[in-house]
Amino acid sequence: MQKKLIDAALKQYALHGYHGATMRKIAEEVGIKPASIYFFYKNKEDLFTVAFKQFLDNHFSKMKSILNEKRNEPVQQIFSAMFEGIAEHHKGDMQGTDAYISLVTSPIPGISQYLYDHMQRYNDWLVESLDSIMRNSYSQMSADEIDRIIKQFVLIGNGVFWGIKLYDGDDFDEQVMLASQLMYSLLDERHQKDVQTEHFSG
Repeated sequence: MQKKLIDAALKQYALHGYHGATMRKIAEEVGIKPASIYFFYKNKEDLFTVAFKQFLDNHFSKMKSILNEKRNEPVQQIFSAMFEGIAEHHKGDMQGTDAYISLVTSPIPGISQYLYDHMQRYNDWLVESLDSIMRNSYSQMSADEIDRIIKQFVLIGNGVFWGIKLYDGDDFDEQVMLASQLMYSLLDERHQKDVQTEHFSG
């Protein structure tokens, strides 16, 4: 029942936003009386906070799984797999993605605070994980340069996310491929600098 309520809540949020997604509409979607929702959630904000928590936790788990699986592969392949993971997760749950976009563009204070805290935890984990991988693969790269590469990855990853709503089918697949190629170029450019440095120092 709780999964049905969460799915219904995200669908109504995606269609109508927070204020339009009433408990009555959510209850009708599930086929219960509105009062029954309060057996599971204390109020509307609680329901939506749990719904977005589940959506965001699923994304977090997806990224952790990819990183654990690809950790020993070249950095370029790790970045590509993570871009593909972002696309796969959000396109696989467009209802949740549409609701999430609605939340981002029209913030609700209580829910948005949870969203901010979650994204902070996710970003901290991502930076720490990628920093460790980058240091192992590019031992000569400075901390500032690694930080810049990671920020570029995050920026491009955000572009992949928003591209889900801007591109369809093959056009979107091309955007994901271009995101990977851009990261390849950034890393290759840095690699060439390392080669030149070693040549001149040698």
